[in-house]
Amino acid sequence: MLAFTQGLPERDLLFLRHDITDMQVIDDWLRAIERDHTVTILAEEDDKLIGYCSLHRSPILWTRHLGEIRMLVGPNHRGKGIGKSLVQQIFGFTHDFKLQKVMVKMMSTQRDAQTLFHHLGFIPEALLHDWAIDRNGRTHDLIVMSREVDDGEDSQANMAVTEGNAPAEESTEG
Repeated sequence: MLAFTQGLPERDLLFLRHDITDMQVIDDWLRAIERDHTVTILAEEDDKLIGYCSLHRSPILWTRHLGEIRMLVGPNHRGKGIGKSLVQQIFGFTHDFKLQKVMVKMMSTQRDAQTLFHHLGFIPEALLHDWAIDRNGRTHDLIVMSREVDDGEDSQANMAVTEGNAPAEESTEG
């Protein structure tokens, strides 16, 4: 994970909610997995990490029905359907976590990520002006998109792209 994140371009690191280039942050992430608060799927090529997708459930009582997806695909592997596949796979864990709704957060400038999630059935819930600040101290608008979890047998199968081909993947780690 460190080799993957430390090899990312600065642009990808600007919007990280947590500094996943820091080993302590990765240790905290692993503890969340051990406590069953998070599940993470890794994408590898030639034994190297090329992307990941995580589903985090809220530990707060009144939002325990909500989950959050965070996804990042390396820049050399975007536009190949990896992000779409990761999100579809991670959505399969929503029933394990007893979730009713899943959300993603991203900067308003992350158009490819917005389009990808729109194609997967997510809808915009909120646009929060100057809600996020990047590593350089500049504020950005944050978009929250969500999707209801289907009560059907297979949430993963219900994640089909809703229109056309999926766009290039981008980070939603922001």
